[in-house]
Amino acid sequence: MYRVKNYVAPTNSIRLDKKTPCVKTSYCEECKGPDRICNTWTITEKSFPKGRIKVILINEDLGL
Repeated sequence: MYRVKNYVAPTNSIRLDKKTPCVKTSYCEECKGPDRICNTWTITEKSFPKGRIKVILINEDLGL
């Protein structure tokens, strides 16, 4: 979570020309603006029933 808020989100905000405080400070400012890109967090600890969730790994550099 630290990496997303303090590296990935600011870097992508700069790349996408977003108007967020993290563009200027390079770390998360917990903004609430419409340009905010770090809005959704998903943490999965288990899959019930077993096998319901599939993870596909792609051996290719697709970004951050």
